[in-house]
Amino acid sequence: MIPYCILAIEDESDRAFMTELYENYHRLMYSEIYKVLHDPWDTDDILQVVLEKLIDKIPLLRSRNRNQLVNYIISACKYKAYNHLRSQARSKSVPFEDYLDTPDTEYGGHQLELHIIREEELNSLARIWPLLDIRTQCLLNGYYILEKSMDELGRELGIRPGSVRMALSRARKKAFDLLKEEQPQP
Repeated sequence: MIPYCILAIEDESDRAFMTELYENYHRLMYSEIYKVLHDPWDTDDILQVVLEKLIDKIPLLRSRNRNQLVNYIISACKYKAYNHLRSQARSKSVPFEDYLDTPDTEYGGHQLELHIIREEELNSLARIWPLLDIRTQCLLNGYYILEKSMDELGRELGIRPGSVRMALSRARKKAFDLLKEEQPQP
């Protein structure tokens, strides 16, 4: 069944484009969101939000080739799913005392500390992410989140595959330098 947000599109050409896009990729979209959320109800809700955002980007989507379109859709799904998790985490913050009651059998009894450190690192990265340029974000997102190969990244960014490794090193350095600037100096 085609979602109402697609059926409500006034331009017939745009409606046909989004209908075809939905029919071709709705399983991919659902699975990418579900991998992050692990909840079918939230996955359906976020799928609707992603579709609404994609409708706003129809001219951009039409200009993409198939591979770029698929990558764009995957990135949009993951982005919205992770944003949903972050907003849930902010609204349902678990008190520190609740963690203390949990048995800590993994990592030699240091799971709590590792969890807190990882959360702090992710929060720091989320704060500096908007400060990175689009190319740096694309490189880091493509390599670390979407797990693309160097060849794929090179094709998408229009650089030689042999140069991707250096571009990725520069992207990591930019992010690391921003993280260092954010750290309070003793």
